Formats: sequence, C-alpha cells, structure tokens
Amino acid sequence: MKRILSLLLVLSIFAGTIFAQDANEPDIYEDDYEYLQNGPGDQFLKIELGAIFPLNFEGKLWPGVQATIGYYRFLNTWLALGGEISVSSEFSIGNKALFMVPITFGAMAQPTIGKFEFPFFLTMGIADHTWANMTYFPAFTLKAEAGAFYRFSESWSFGLTSFFMWTVETPGWKSSENNGKDFHGLFQTASLAVRYHF
Repeated sequence: MKRILSLLLVLSIFAGTIFAQDANEPDIYEDDYEYLQNGPGDQFLKIELGAIFPLNFEGKLWPGVQATIGYYRFLNTWLALGGEISVSSEFSIGNKALFMVPITFGAMAQPTIGKFEFPFFLTMGIADHTWANMTYFPAFTLKAEAGAFYRFSESWSFGLTSFFMWTVETPGWKSSENNGKDFHGLFQTASLAVRYHF
C-alpha cells in the first residue's frame, strides 16, 4: 500500500511539473483576425430619395422626384453584384406626367478609405414608361451611378449618390432632330441614400 501511495505521489509531482507554467513566461496569443468592413457574402440594401433632371427634352419637361431600392451581394471586399428598381415622376410644361419604372441588374465596385466608401455602379435592364395615356414596355435602360458614403456603424452607412440614365423610346416625345424615330431619354439624379449592411 505504501508503494502505491508513493508511486501516486511521484506521478502527481511529475505531472504537475509537466503542466505547470512558468510564472515569468508571458501568455502567447496570436490574433491574426483582420476586420473587414465588407467581405465575400456580405450584403446590403440601399434606399435613395432625390431629384431627377431631364437632360435632352428641349426644356419641355420639368425636374421631378425619384426613389430607388436596391440589393447587392459582395463577391470579395470591393466587388458586388445585384439589382435595383427605381420609380420617378416628372411633369411637362403642359402638365402631362411622365412615370418611369426601370428595373436593372449589374455590378458595383467600391474602394474604401477608412470609414468612407465610394461605390460605382453599372447596371442595365428594362423600364416601363407611361406618358399621359401611352405606355411603352420594355424600354432598354442603362444606368451609371457614383456615390460617397460614411460607414456610421457595422450595419448602417449614409451618403449621397447620383446616377446617369439612358433609356430608349420615351413615349410621346418626338424632337425636331429625330424625325419621328425612337427617342433616347437622358436623365441625371441627385439623391440622399441610406444602406443597411448584413
């Protein structure tokens, strides 16, 4: 019995020396985690509200209002794919309304500097145009957009955006230069925007 107790005592002392840590030895903890504001698989929803300005309607169409909602998913830290839908309303000098609903899909590239993000979008798709009682669908639409955002928190960013939109065949508009052919509408926007990141 004494031999067993002596053996257990020797083993416990030996085990203690193996697992004991030197009090002067510092803790070694390597933290190689790098926080990324945006990474592969991250997503965001954006909402824009602002003004839309007709660029080539010979002064016959007033500036109007527009709203856009979009969804994008990051492929890496700076490139995302997604789509958006916009709604805009403008009135002519004859008080006729032009409503446009473009639905576009494309890509976004976004360089960042600290908490500031600068997205550039290029999307294309189709639009529904309604002018007075005439409707034209589908109308090919191309949008190029740039913005500047401040990342307020992990989930929210706020900023300003502007997009240029080219759309074919805005109904009812026949300028003197196009001799009755399809009209190419050009528009520019200026908007306040918010994005929810998840």
